Formats: sequence, structure tokens, C-alpha cells
Amino acid sequence: MVLTDAEIVASLTASVRAVPYPGEWLQPPFDGERQARIARDAGLSEIRVDRESGRVLCIELPDGEAQPIAPSPAALAELGAAYADALARSAGAGEHELRVIEGALLAAVRVVDPALADPETFWSIAAEELGDGITADGPAGPATIVAAPAGGPTVVVALPMLRLRQALAAEGLTLSGYAELLPHVSLRGSLATTLADTVVPGAVRTGPAQVLVLPAGAVATLEELAFPALRLVVTLGGADASAPDAPRTPAVPAGVELVALDAPKPFTALVSLVAERRAAGRFDGGPSGPVA
Repeated sequence: MVLTDAEIVASLTASVRAVPYPGEWLQPPFDGERQARIARDAGLSEIRVDRESGRVLCIELPDGEAQPIAPSPAALAELGAAYADALARSAGAGEHELRVIEGALLAAVRVVDPALADPETFWSIAAEELGDGITADGPAGPATIVAAPAGGPTVVVALPMLRLRQALAAEGLTLSGYAELLPHVSLRGSLATTLADTVVPGAVRTGPAQVLVLPAGAVATLEELAFPALRLVVTLGGADASAPDAPRTPAVPAGVELVALDAPKPFTALVSLVAERRAAGRFDGGPSGPVA
């Protein structure tokens, strides 16, 4: 039996939107004859339903890697409801309570399919982040709160949390450990929305974003780069955003420093770079501080 769009939609209850996925949930008709695309994080990943087996897959677009996240659309909605419940209970929870919530979420995932709770899978990562007190990206999550050292700049990394976690893991780092080295905000929806959220009073202790990090493959529009508080834009992987052969990312506005960081461990090197610029007074005085 081949699942039709109508059958898929009938199983995708409102609970599915609580799934910790940073992309956009799509409406029918769904693209794809064999695999229906039901959600998309443009240029980064897609969630698809295999029309024959019913399995729900998360596809990483840069390398085509696929991992199952639910055995069916109905199961995906069930998992979304379990995550929403865990997320709600994590608000204000202490360290021990968070670990209990993490374990309970993994137990709920195992009921659906034990393999979905294996280490380094979509749901195990989501549960671990809740246990660490880090809420996942997506519309269901609360506003991001960054506990940064006094005087440190607000850093926005143009990657959704799950992809950032994978990038950090490649350097032997964890999300919670990296937050202590360099407090940061990962993407919640579009880059423009994420930057704007840092302006909301109380959302970020250190104020609006002053540093924007563009990992390999991430781009920003001229309008996004004109965010008033920005003082430093860092491209990882050695790609200079102002170079003629990189037309997708325009040159930065006047007063904003552009650094192309090409290092074997770019996120580790980023910590030192931001610390150097901070020591030099780059971020002093907030948006109206000195600009070299």
C-alpha cells in the first residue's frame, strides 16, 4: 500500500509540531513520489515519509545521510507529544529533575521503537539536551536564555541546534560544555528571526547579537548582516564572505569586521578569536562601542 497525502496528513496531528526540528512543516501536496517531504530546513535537512513503509526519515541534505525518527507519521505525532510533555516539565527543573525527565523521554521513545533511543540518534540527542537544560530549536520551545559572563558578546551560530551538536561532537565538544566556553544562540527558525529574538528584553543577558558565525554552507543576506548590533562576522572553513567567488554572502556593512577562520577545529578556534576581540575592546559599549 502506498500512503497518499491525505493519509499522511490524517496522522500528523498538532503534536507533530512539538518535534524538536528547526525547519518548516509543509502542507500538502507533498513533493516526492516515493518519499513525501513533510518538513524542510532549507538547504540543510528534510523530514520525509516513505510512502511504502510509512517510516519517517530525517535527511541531512549536504551528505544525503538518512536516519529514521519514527516508524510512521502517527508515531511521529506520538513522539512529539512525549517531547512536548518533557519540555513543559523541564521548565524550572533542577539538575536531578532534568535527568529524570531525560530518562522518561527516552523510555517513551523506546516504547515506540527501541532503536530510536540508541546513542547519537535524533531522539537520544533531543533527550540529552533536555537533561543538560538546553531546549531544542523549534516553534514549541521557549525563548532562548543565554547565561553569558558579564561583558561577553552575544554570539549567534547559523546552525540549528542538532546540526551544531554534530559539528561540536566532531571536535570532541558537547553543547553544554561549549556553552561554558562560548555562550551562544543557535538558529530558531530563520537567521533574521534568531537575530531579532536577541533584541527582546530579557531574552539574552548580554543583549543583542554582536557576533554572527556562518559555518560552511551557511549564508546571510545583506539585510541580515546589517543587524545594528553586529560587530563581528566569522565564516568557518576559510570561505571569505566578501570574496568575489562567494556571491551568496554579501560584503559586510561598514563598521563590521569580517574574519574567515580556517582551522582544523573551527569551533575551538572560534572561542579564542572572540576572546581576543573582546580583550581588544571590540564589543565594549554594546552596539555603540568602538569599531576598528
